[in-house]
Amino acid sequence: MGEKQDKGQRTIQSVEKACQIVRALRELDGAGVTEIADQVNMSKGSAHTYLKTLQRNNIVTEIDGRYQLGLFLLELGEYVKHQNEVWQFAQEPLEEMAAETGELARLIVREQGYGVYLAKAAGEHAIETTIRPGQREYLHYTSQGKAILAHMSEAEVRKVIDTHGLPKRTEKTITESAELFEELEEIRERGIAFSQSERTRGLRCVAAPIHAPSGTVVAAIGVCGPTSRMRGDRFREELPTLVRDKANVIEVNMQMDAD
Repeated sequence: MGEKQDKGQRTIQSVEKACQIVRALRELDGAGVTEIADQVNMSKGSAHTYLKTLQRNNIVTEIDGRYQLGLFLLELGEYVKHQNEVWQFAQEPLEEMAAETGELARLIVREQGYGVYLAKAAGEHAIETTIRPGQREYLHYTSQGKAILAHMSEAEVRKVIDTHGLPKRTEKTITESAELFEELEEIRERGIAFSQSERTRGLRCVAAPIHAPSGTVVAAIGVCGPTSRMRGDRFREELPTLVRDKANVIEVNMQMDAD
């Protein structure tokens, strides 16, 4: 059970390898022993031992020599989601926002410098999306992510940039820290974040931050749609008012539950 140092932190190598295998199975959509061994740079014998250990603990399943992630992870995921305080109070406002706008409403929570999609609701005209609950995104190119960043301290934002960078997703993505900080200041002033084809071409989004009773920003709620429907007063006035209202409802309910 070897240990290694990683940026000043001690980690257990066997656990690191097991986590790499779990991620690899997701990325490969299932794989055999040889594929896994190649993917995580270990011998076939070691890969087989790890996979059998994970199988014995219901983390993976195996059919005809091909391994896949097991449904036990679904049980864990559902547990984590239901334990999240924001999710508990955001479901109804999220569904209401989707119904009232006809668009796609999404909830993102902050975790380790990323934005994690926790829930979504589709209105009558909502766009199709491959984004699934649990998916991680960089914070700088979504409206929800920027709403979160805008209400973090400058030191926290710089740490996110140093750790994850500002990778380019489209030609509209902000990739310079100075430009990002300028926009974050504007977001704080108006209480609303906009995204205009910064993650996905032709998609515009509006989002507002959600603060925990302690005052810390923990999530953001937003609505997204095609540029053809997200423009003019609807994009700049109507939707921001609605999104702010829903975020406020979530915050108030969280505060009442904490009192």
